[in-house]
Amino acid sequence: MATTFLSEGTRHEVAREQIQQAAARLVPAHSETFSKNQAWFALVGGGLHYVVDLLDAATGHRPSNVETARAALDTLGFPGLCLAYGSLLADGHPAHRE
Repeated sequence: MATTFLSEGTRHEVAREQIQQAAARLVPAHSETFSKNQAWFALVGGGLHYVVDLLDAATGHRPSNVETARAALDTLGFPGLCLAYGSLLADGHPAHRE
């Protein structure tokens, strides 16, 4: 199974196996590595990995944005999770409100 994503205006292909191999090489996120600037993670095996870094490690091409990375990983069947803290827990993200 494979999908494509954009990086600097160029479309790149990535396969599920590439993501799994990259995740095996990367250190999974944990409480000491979470960052407010890296809120979206994908669950690969038993580890959480920042979606943009995961695609970059798998292909050598950094996705154009988080949404692009999330969509590619979702297409490949990897669950996405979001780090929520402070007012995000009570009010949600302002950009996601109607």
